Amino acid sequence: MRTLLEIEEAISRLPSEAQRQLVKDIPALCPSAFPATGWDAILQDDTPRPALSSLLDQLDAEYAQAPDSFALVNEDSLREKR
Repeated sequence: MRTLLEIEEAISRLPSEAQRQLVKDIPALCPSAFPATGWDAILQDDTPRPALSSLLDQLDAEYAQAPDSFALVNEDSLREKR
């Protein structure tokens, strides 16, 4: 565990550009944790996930009742945060 903490601390001290590059390189550094098919494999996986389905159904119902209580997220709203 100490090694993991040391790695996290070292990453936090990297300049922003180096951190961004590391994020891009992580799949190549840990190929067993990041299969080559990546998101495609996740999106094509038909395994039932009842807890996630239930949560999404609940959110859909809440949105149907009060759509104005949900934040609007689009390209313009994301640009405003920069």
